Amino acid sequence: MTQAVEPKTGLHIFVNRRKFDAGDGVQEEMTGGQIADLVQVPRDNAVVRRDTGPEKTEIGIDEVIRVKNGEHFLVTRRVVEGGHGPGAD
Repeated sequence: MTQAVEPKTGLHIFVNRRKFDAGDGVQEEMTGGQIADLVQVPRDNAVVRRDTGPEKTEIGIDEVIRVKNGEHFLVTRRVVEGGHGPGAD
């Protein structure tokens, strides 16, 4: 009887429904910023959330999390309201 054991190199996650693996930079521990980088969303404008399970918990840009194989994440852009700032005349 053979046991199907997935090698460490088989680690993959889904970000915005796209699959990423070790060749793309997926590691066992990642920051929210590294996850945002996978889908080219600028870190200063990114909102990263786990998209697995009932709770969609937000992950900080500098927060380090342990990635589970096959886990899903959602990366969106923070809404920025336009307007006139000081000295914009």
